Order: sequence, then structure tokens, then C-alpha cells
Amino acid sequence: MRAMTLSRWFATALVLPLIVAAAPAGAQAPAGAGAGARPARGAGGPPAVHTPATKDPAAAPAATYRVDPNHASVIAVVLHEGTSFSTFRMNKVAGTLNWNPRVEASTVEVTVDPKSVDTPAPGFVDTLVGEQWLNAEKFPEIKFVSTAVRRTGPTTGEITGNLTFLGKTKPIVVRAELVGIGASVRGVPTIGFRGVAKFKRSDFGLTTLEEAVGDEVELLLEIEFRKAT
Repeated sequence: MRAMTLSRWFATALVLPLIVAAAPAGAQAPAGAGAGARPARGAGGPPAVHTPATKDPAAAPAATYRVDPNHASVIAVVLHEGTSFSTFRMNKVAGTLNWNPRVEASTVEVTVDPKSVDTPAPGFVDTLVGEQWLNAEKFPEIKFVSTAVRRTGPTTGEITGNLTFLGKTKPIVVRAELVGIGASVRGVPTIGFRGVAKFKRSDFGLTTLEEAVGDEVELLLEIEFRKAT
């Protein structure tokens, strides 16, 4: 009898935590389980609440916003040997958005660390950051600085600016879309954009393997800005 009681006790002790962990968000734990458990909270505050986003540019206060590095990506796409497109993600992105609800009065600059390039090809990163390609030791940043913003629709626009790459600065155009304006779970005003831009790498002096790798580079940007505090 005692053996049976111990057996049941061990079974409960092992299985109950698994049931609690697997329960859907918001489901209540079985009676008596997790007596010390508390609702999910923000950092030291009340339970986190997400504010629904909007696409109304007037919803974001005029202020300085900074790139949220955890929710930003810059991906370069190039044609490989005429048969497929290769993608390269830059993992370290920084920058500032000086936002004005009158969108044309806004300015933005974004900086990318070329050493943060990532690719699924094993060992290829060392080649990419070397002198033949990104030359990251000599040119430790790739930078875009806007010079003008033109609205093309309720949530779209063209951002004209200067791209500095491999020590050369050339004008490019980013076709941008406002994804949403809202707030983080901690209440920080947030603005998110996606953008597409194209340029020729040869314009910046990058002609390595021009017979096999396409000259046109397409940039795909997904960037979230949070109001500076």
C-alpha cells in the first residue's frame, strides 16, 4: 500500500509540471498546482498589454526614434551565376529616425556593420568581410542618410538619400512602406517600416567576380524604431 502511494506521488510530481507547461496561454493550472505562479508581467510592472497598431502617420508623436536592434534586418540579394539569388543578412543595424507626422519633414539615417554579415555557406563570412568584397577592416560601416522624403500613397513613400559603401557615396532611392505605428508592451511609441532599394555594386568600385555574380544589389529592409528616452 505504501509502495502504491509513493508511486502515485512520484507520478504526480513528474507529470503535473509538464501539464502546466503545455497548457495554452491564459489557461488555468490545475487546482493546487504552481501556488507561487504569477501572471506574465513586463519588467517589474503590471501584466504586459499590447496596444493595437495603426497605419495613421499622425498617431506617432514628433520625436527622435532609434532603431530597435532586436527588430531590424538588412538583407542584400544578388544574382548568383545567372541561376539563383543569394541572400546575405546584416545582423548589426543602428540608426535614427527624426519623425514628423508631416512625413515629408522627416529624416532618417541607418548604419550597418559589414562585419555582421551572415550567410548559410560555411566559412564564407571570412571571405565576404575581406578585401575582395566588403573590406570591413578598412570600411567599418555602410551608411544611408536621407536627403528627401516624398509620399506616394497613404502609407508609402520614396526616401531619397546617399549611400556610403566602400568609401564612396552615391544617391539611391528607398521605396518605403509604413507597416504600423503603435507602442511596445512597455508603452514606448514605436514606428515600423519596410523598404526596398537597388544599386549597382560596380558604382562603388566592387567588381569582384563580375562574370559570375550580378552587378545589381537589392536591399530589403525591415526596421522598427522606438522613441528615444
